[in-house]
Amino acid sequence: MALLKTRLQAKKRWITIFLTGFVFIAITGTGTFYLFRTIENMKGNEAVARSVDVLLVHKYVCGETEEERRKEVITSSDELLKRYTGWSLVSQKNDKYTFEKKVNDISAYCKKRGYFGINRDGELTLFDGLPEKGQVMQTFFQLNQKKLESSLPVEELDLLRHGIHVNDIAEYNSIISTYSEFSDEEKETMAHPM
Repeated sequence: MALLKTRLQAKKRWITIFLTGFVFIAITGTGTFYLFRTIENMKGNEAVARSVDVLLVHKYVCGETEEERRKEVITSSDELLKRYTGWSLVSQKNDKYTFEKKVNDISAYCKKRGYFGINRDGELTLFDGLPEKGQVMQTFFQLNQKKLESSLPVEELDLLRHGIHVNDIAEYNSIISTYSEFSDEEKETMAHPM
């Protein structure tokens, strides 16, 4: 009886070892099969990374533009477009992309060097430096000189003629708004027929 019992226990051990091995091989084999199948399905779908040139153009209210050049590594054009959400793609040729963004502010350069004044043609103008020496950065509208002289104190008129420094977007907008009351609509219509 003891011998039979020992043989039964040995048989159970072999069956347990066999079943454990079988389950191990089945799981490992199935996992390996799915792994190879997944790898096979991915072949041909892998994206190739490439380097592209990106030009970012910041366009400020004062007419100034600033450019920034970058190298980017991408796997698709869509990936690049997602990176630059909020920018407008203005051109794409080969691996060169140009994006543009309108900035509701005046540039640091305009904050440093921008002066409002009157140009030789009597137009409200933003100059790079003082009006007598500065170059024109932006021209707005024809001013009615008679209306200016009759409405403004001499000091304010002299200030405009010699140049009003602009420090920020609020001052920029305020000056345009203030002097738009003195625009010469008749000359504007003649200069820019509709």
